[in-house]
Amino acid sequence: MIGSSGPRSPTTCCEDSSLEQVSASGRGLTSVGWRGMPGDLALGAVMARILFGLGVAYAGVVVAGFISRGNVSQPLADPYLGIAEGLILVMAPVMVTLVAAVHASAPARARTSTLVALGWMVTGATLTMTVHFVELTVGRRVSGGAVPGYSHLFSFTWPSVAYAVDILAWDGLIGLSLMFAATAFTHDRNHLVRRGLLIAGTCCLLGLIGPVVGSLAWRAVGIFGYAIVLPLTCLPLSRAFQQRELHRANAVY
Repeated sequence: MIGSSGPRSPTTCCEDSSLEQVSASGRGLTSVGWRGMPGDLALGAVMARILFGLGVAYAGVVVAGFISRGNVSQPLADPYLGIAEGLILVMAPVMVTLVAAVHASAPARARTSTLVALGWMVTGATLTMTVHFVELTVGRRVSGGAVPGYSHLFSFTWPSVAYAVDILAWDGLIGLSLMFAATAFTHDRNHLVRRGLLIAGTCCLLGLIGPVVGSLAWRAVGIFGYAIVLPLTCLPLSRAFQQRELHRANAVY
């Protein structure tokens, strides 16, 4: 009964004491405020591992493509470009799902920031998927001479509308998403995740300098952020989800 001031049963006292011990424990789920359901935590762990694998493949393709070009300021050429675009169409939904899992599991104090991170990621993923789907299905089937200004619309030779939109998606929007997502990982146990997301996001945002000043060599900084640092960060991120899933099970049982 609400407002009752009667004596509390020994069972209730024991339950309260147990909850306090779980909350005070450095290993307890409530000590870091994570609230995800087991399905959210498991999904986050799986998506982080998948993104790591896709990231390794993407980085390998990009590095091989730039080596073949001999100049990082020049865009990738086929077959490397086509393979990279196909990987992006798979990576983008995985990144959205991963950030959604972070938001669903984030502590209350960080949920506004993780919601913003999810919004940026959804927007960035939508833009890059649109660009690369159009490039794979239309850009390769349209003759450059048939469309006035084709190279400034569809190509990945700067300046180009498609190239600018893709740079905005990866270096701008996805970079912002990673920065906001990092706010969910403040516990000392998650310092690698937080640091990795912040470094990746910062590198992405620095990549925006390239198109602004007309020197696309700066793009290498952004590529390093999302193609190298982010996949590597997915390893401790996956472990963080797995640890929280275990801690939640321990707290419940």
